Amino acid sequence: MSRILFADSEPHIRRLCREELQDEGYEVQVAGKGREVIRLVDTFKPDVVILEVLLPDMSGLETGLMVKGTRRETRIIYYSSCRPPRDLSTWGADEFVAKSPDLDPLKAVVRRVLSRAA
Repeated sequence: MSRILFADSEPHIRRLCREELQDEGYEVQVAGKGREVIRLVDTFKPDVVILEVLLPDMSGLETGLMVKGTRRETRIIYYSSCRPPRDLSTWGADEFVAKSPDLDPLKAVVRRVLSRAA
């Protein structure tokens, strides 16, 4: 079973995404802050980390780059209303998904990222 760590500052978004991703058959942990993501990456060892860019204690960008620095094999997906750069690698990202009430695009990107990693 693939492991996903989902980080967003809003509790209702964390809850909704956790439920939706669990329904897809993934093992899911959630975090509300960047430092929590860093701690969970070491213990949970996710295959994919989905990050909001605007986390309260440190930016999702800084968090993603730290994750890549310690677990290169972990895939990073940014899920945000912020505009992505042209070159996602500058963010340490594998993919970017625009935040939306419709979670189907996010789930599709997760499947694609995991299929490339296999």
